[in-house]
Amino acid sequence: MPKDKLFDTQVVLQKAMELFWRKGYNGTSINDLVDATGLSRSSLYSTFDDKHKLYVSALRYYQSQEQQALTTELARQTSARKKIELVFRSFLKQILDSPYGKGCFMVNTATEMTNQNKELAKITAEDFAGMEALFHTFVKEGQASGEIARRHKPMALARFLFSSYLGFRISGQSNPDRVALEDIIKTTLAILD
Repeated sequence: MPKDKLFDTQVVLQKAMELFWRKGYNGTSINDLVDATGLSRSSLYSTFDDKHKLYVSALRYYQSQEQQALTTELARQTSARKKIELVFRSFLKQILDSPYGKGCFMVNTATEMTNQNKELAKITAEDFAGMEALFHTFVKEGQASGEIARRHKPMALARFLFSSYLGFRISGQSNPDRVALEDIIKTTLAILD
């Protein structure tokens, strides 16, 4: 008869996510995960099989949490231009509130692991494509309503915004200076005029 789990998987994923996010895949040992989650090695292995699968689960958990939070914030906004600004400002808040400059877990994964693991490369590429598509939707909406200039093709502008977003996330991790980050937001949004 299999044993019932005596722990909340969501709580374990949250703790594993925080640890991987802060230390990276390669910087996190199984002992670190045991200490952070409070589970035994056998419980970790029986639930997640191995460190890699736990990392993938933690990354997917992060992805769903981020998407849910952003979707909730965007639902309150009707202006396409304001939605684009909201994406940047929402992440500005995260950057400034981060206790140890952990950056974006998805971006961290892309920079650490995409050359080492095809599955993680695919997850990050899909996530990035989703963000680019979101910007594309907002640009098309904004150009149709006249609040975003039509000087640039919607996809080219979406790609620029996404590239700025990635740079913004990395800049914020290495230098979480509000003035510098506000300059990036202001200059990025100026291309919409």
